[in-house]
Amino acid sequence: MKWLKDKRIVSIFWAILRIWLGYTWLSAGLMKTQNSSWFGADAGTALTGFLQGTIAKATGDHPAVQQWFASFLNTIALPNAVFFSYLVVFGEILAGIGLITGTFTVISLLVSAFMNLNYMLAGASGLNPNMLVIAFILLYVGPNTYFYGLDQWFLSKNCKLWNWSKKNDKNLINS
Repeated sequence: MKWLKDKRIVSIFWAILRIWLGYTWLSAGLMKTQNSSWFGADAGTALTGFLQGTIAKATGDHPAVQQWFASFLNTIALPNAVFFSYLVVFGEILAGIGLITGTFTVISLLVSAFMNLNYMLAGASGLNPNMLVIAFILLYVGPNTYFYGLDQWFLSKNCKLWNWSKKNDKNLINS
């Protein structure tokens, strides 16, 4: 079981999960760019329909959408549907690219988790709960998530520029 403690081996698993999560976001965002009701001449149309359906789920004895979230959607998101439509598309694409390449991995994971949370608050499930759990797991394992990614390369190059070393890290821990 020594291999479980070897960062180089275990990080392969985390990289595969990170890349899968990134691919899921990137493919969703790219599909939306091909749909003019999300991105283009009719931008905001698809989101308006989704938001109206979500707001409608906030009524009844056992609403699927919480009232505070429906109120937010009705007063802020719905009047600005075109802006939020582009925000969703670019958020999905950029989170996907960041996760696939391992660039700004922590930021990409936070964006991913935030988008999943909003979709779940809107009453959409599908893969969203799974993706949210994976994002949190990858945030928890920390640097192992981007051991195989551009963040690792970037940090190793810039730590030398900033004169960081193992010795400096030990001094910070002991102080």
